[in-house]
Amino acid sequence: MKIANPSAKEPMTPRERVLAVAKGLPVDRTPVMYWLNPHTTCRLLAEYRPGRNHVARLLASYLWRRFIQGGEFDAPELVRALPLLFEEYGNGTYVLELGADVSIQSPALISPINFIGSIRWKNGRLRVQGPFGTTMGLGGIYMEPLELPIKNADDLNAHQLPPITDKQFAAIRKIRQAHPETCILVEVASLQQAVCDFMIGTMQFMLALYDYPDAIKEFMGRMADWIIEMVRCAVRAGADIVYLQDDYGMTDRPLISVDMWLEYTYPHLKRIVEAAHDAGVPIMLHSCGYQMSFLDYYVKAGVDVLQSFQPKAGNDFEAAYEKYGDRLAFATGIDVQQGERMTPHELRNSILRSHEIGRHKGRHILAMTHMMQYTMPLQNVRAILDTVWEIQRGRHG
Repeated sequence: MKIANPSAKEPMTPRERVLAVAKGLPVDRTPVMYWLNPHTTCRLLAEYRPGRNHVARLLASYLWRRFIQGGEFDAPELVRALPLLFEEYGNGTYVLELGADVSIQSPALISPINFIGSIRWKNGRLRVQGPFGTTMGLGGIYMEPLELPIKNADDLNAHQLPPITDKQFAAIRKIRQAHPETCILVEVASLQQAVCDFMIGTMQFMLALYDYPDAIKEFMGRMADWIIEMVRCAVRAGADIVYLQDDYGMTDRPLISVDMWLEYTYPHLKRIVEAAHDAGVPIMLHSCGYQMSFLDYYVKAGVDVLQSFQPKAGNDFEAAYEKYGDRLAFATGIDVQQGERMTPHELRNSILRSHEIGRHKGRHILAMTHMMQYTMPLQNVRAILDTVWEIQRGRHG
């Protein structure tokens, strides 16, 4: 693929631009990645910027009104849950209309839409059959695990992972055909986080690291093999970048010790990265929380892009970029967490500061530090989109 030469001011497609950053090659401008909570998508469609899809706009506006009139978190469960249907439209098509270079897609196996057909009611409460056989319910505005399929570590290796087929990636092939110049990120299942959140539970997982180390190692290996098959299917469907979401951090500290992470998780993360590279695509790792302890190992594993690098969790973008920016790209810089409490002017300056840090080495995607929540003040939404628009048009270097 030809990468444009910025010295010649040759314009690049979004796909070329993002892939160039991932590979450490010159770009014509900093690429942009937006990431929206589904309720945020509904709000923006209803109150800020209507999308081109008339049906989606009408449905989103209706669901948003029901949500607000119902008292938001006090609204009935179904009213809170239905906006979740907009997760992939919001982060797939709508963000492109807002000016993003990146479209985020999920295969049916892990897509929220795929689980709508399993909705049922138990004792008056909404229940959904989630990934890996997990029973999920609504906590606030997100689905959360209620009944885990694995009760203890003894049962880990008897657990059957669901089959993976190319058919589950049909929607990705469709958006690839519709947007040939867009950079398509295809999400694959998480590794450590899936075991913690959807299979055995975080507390049981941490205890099993001590009590059942061999069982955990064996199962993590099997999970990695399964994810590698997802990677291959994603690339066949048209993924430009494989997107692995696997949270390793808390605020100011790792979730488990770095030594344990190196023993149980890192070898398999490295294998997944190698599988993506063998298939011909870069890999973007999303990992929430404190990341400074892991950066050396991400570089050694060959991770191409790290997202979302939250300042609120104790991450220092300027220091990390200075040390690792020639070997690792960072997708960060739009602080939607602390940004809710900023003035529009403060938020604008924060984005411009991140852009100034990132543009010198060219290994920076200007990205939201997590899903933007519907509680972001509209004037701050406007500050984000207007500031990014100015950056995209070269007004800030």
